[in-house]
Amino acid sequence: MSLYSSYSEEEWLICLLSRQLKDHEVVAVGNNSPIPAAASLLARALHARQTEVYILGQPDWPFEGTKEFFDWMQRGTVDVFFLSGAQIDRSGNINLHVIGNYEAPKVRLPGGAGSAVVYFMCKRILLFKTDHTRKGFPEKLDFVTSVARSSQDVFRRGQLEGVFTPLGILKPQDEDHLLRLTAVAPGVTASEVQAQTGFDLGIERGDYLELQPPTSLELNTLRSAVAKELQSIYPEFAKQWNHSA
Repeated sequence: MSLYSSYSEEEWLICLLSRQLKDHEVVAVGNNSPIPAAASLLARALHARQTEVYILGQPDWPFEGTKEFFDWMQRGTVDVFFLSGAQIDRSGNINLHVIGNYEAPKVRLPGGAGSAVVYFMCKRILLFKTDHTRKGFPEKLDFVTSVARSSQDVFRRGQLEGVFTPLGILKPQDEDHLLRLTAVAPGVTASEVQAQTGFDLGIERGDYLELQPPTSLELNTLRSAVAKELQSIYPEFAKQWNHSA
């Protein structure tokens, strides 16, 4: 489903994530993550030109294997990393392991792939999901792969910035640090977001914004310069913009 006829949900999510990145940051993108990769390149092309972007799979990837990359990251060098989850709960904890009982799951997922370390070591964590459903945002996870917060005696740099979906933005709020709705996508109501979420988003407070749709500059840059850069990393994903390149 397209939110507007002029752009797709994927393009909207890319633009939304891109807007969260700041100039002079070091941004890293993990495996099988074309949307964050596109968002990072879009930010660097537009408003964050001094941003360093490292995308696993890029032709000039500077690390010898993933161990060297994780060693580098654990030294506090990465400002932003993108994570997702099959399930995300009201605290921002994620599940990348199983749906259902761990011993006899309905679905066996790929696993954490270093996300537990990333969540603790990278300074700003942007969670994202390409869909927004009650199954994806349950009250309780079937399995906890990594947590958004930990006790004060546990060292961590990582702080959850927010959760970004086609329907809007959820951010940890107040003293309980629970996710609340802070912004809705263009044409989406808070009630619609709540109906697709398995926990309370606090929409009765009414303190949420309506986000602006992608600009023509964002879309034109994404469909041309960014698409060209993506071809060497995610050729199948970049094919959708062949007609615009």
